[in-house]
Amino acid sequence: MRFPARFAELSGTPLVEHGPAPHLGSSTVADVVRDAAQRAPRTGPERPDGTGSAAAAQGPLSGLRVVDLSTVFAVPYLGALLRDMGADVLKIEAPARLDQSRSSFGVSFDNRPDGDYWNRASTFQVLNRGKESVVLDLDTVEGRDVLRALVAQADILLDNFTPRVMRKWRTTYDELRKVNPRLVMLSNTGYGASGPWTSFKAQGTTIEATMGLTSVTGYAGGGPTKAGQSYPDFLACWTGLLATLSALVARRETGEGQWIDLGMYQLGPTVIPEAVLGRQALGSEPARAGNREAGAVISDLFETAEHGRLLAVSVASIGRLLDLADAAPEIAQVAAVAGLVEDESAPILRSLLADWIRARSWRDAATVLQAAGIAAGPVMDARDLAEDPHLREREFYEWVDAGGPMGRRPLIGQPFTWTAERSRVIVRGRAPRFGEHNDHVLRTVAGLDAAAVDRLRREGRVTDAPVNPPAARPLPLESMAESGSLRLERDYLHTLMRLAPAPDPAGGGDCAL
Repeated sequence: MRFPARFAELSGTPLVEHGPAPHLGSSTVADVVRDAAQRAPRTGPERPDGTGSAAAAQGPLSGLRVVDLSTVFAVPYLGALLRDMGADVLKIEAPARLDQSRSSFGVSFDNRPDGDYWNRASTFQVLNRGKESVVLDLDTVEGRDVLRALVAQADILLDNFTPRVMRKWRTTYDELRKVNPRLVMLSNTGYGASGPWTSFKAQGTTIEATMGLTSVTGYAGGGPTKAGQSYPDFLACWTGLLATLSALVARRETGEGQWIDLGMYQLGPTVIPEAVLGRQALGSEPARAGNREAGAVISDLFETAEHGRLLAVSVASIGRLLDLADAAPEIAQVAAVAGLVEDESAPILRSLLADWIRARSWRDAATVLQAAGIAAGPVMDARDLAEDPHLREREFYEWVDAGGPMGRRPLIGQPFTWTAERSRVIVRGRAPRFGEHNDHVLRTVAGLDAAAVDRLRREGRVTDAPVNPPAARPLPLESMAESGSLRLERDYLHTLMRLAPAPDPAGGGDCAL
């Protein structure tokens, strides 16, 4: 059978399938201990910057430098997580082409896109926190010469151009490894660097379709449906992070870098294995089922006593409903006599369950159902998530001073918690202003003198502000609220600031959530 296995192509340590899944009980404890000893990593030479020593107290990747050429979502977020881990991340921006998260994809804080709006985009703050901004025109020989000087001092290079661009610039991995053989380079593209689709441009919407995801998402009898916003981007981010860290581990042993060819398209089969394997084993694929969970007797979204508040419930078997004898005796009684005719009794029980949930708040209903061993959870919106005590307990949001009139705002942290005693993984500061670190990076990292930097500025190879930025307008919040495309909460900023661990910053205004 064909299994989805190669989530990325690593040039130095390619992924290898080690065999089928084990039969139950086929390995002994001695087998496991022996295999673990054989696979234990061997420690290679330490980096001269001290990685692995006291430097790690700042972050597990302290002492490493990343050059980030990427834009939009997937790879910039990967770079942000590397920065959270302590690496220094240099974001290379183009003079005449704003990162979309600074402009078209980036809503301005408090919906005020005036002045230098590109420095106040909320999405950009999340995806580029803690980085340094350097503006280089890579369409010029001079700009690419500076890039090579930065790469010579880097550990990691990130890009998400189509393969054609890096070939045109002569900045492929084969070229850059001549400058720095220890370089780990990740290239994130829609369809990878080889194959008949390699030159196609892509975005989340088209990739969801071509990767096969929309073949199983949607309602019964309906057509394909998107799965939220930019789902493939975050698959690529977390997959790319795993591949990059793996390449760094390999480099400690070999001393050499490698190229990671990550095609977002091939990540699709890894999240729909039932469909891929079902086609081979049974000659069929799962049908679109909307809110129905495979194998559950009852599963759906249910209305609660609170307007607009829905509860997701999945009942694995009618027997689970017997545990509702105290809270919902009428449901338990019907379940008790249902016997083995689950298919016939399920509609009746679903109706009774719907009436019972509709008479309660989603918190109360969820608490009772969960206590009975029934999977139940609220459909939370953005405000619920911002105020959620569970996420607050896990310190998911980190308050960062975004600078200027924006003040301190909460940014989403990492999709994991880090508990190592000798290092920290935290948001390490606000996102950079456009070209904020030009002089510092060009002189201290690229090694240029003041005259060379001035010449690059005069020639337009380096700029401190975007060239001909697109006009920005505030979102029409009132009309969007009337159409139902968002919920406008005029008190949201005050509610948010009430959660702040420090005094409220100055400012205010309507916020779209």
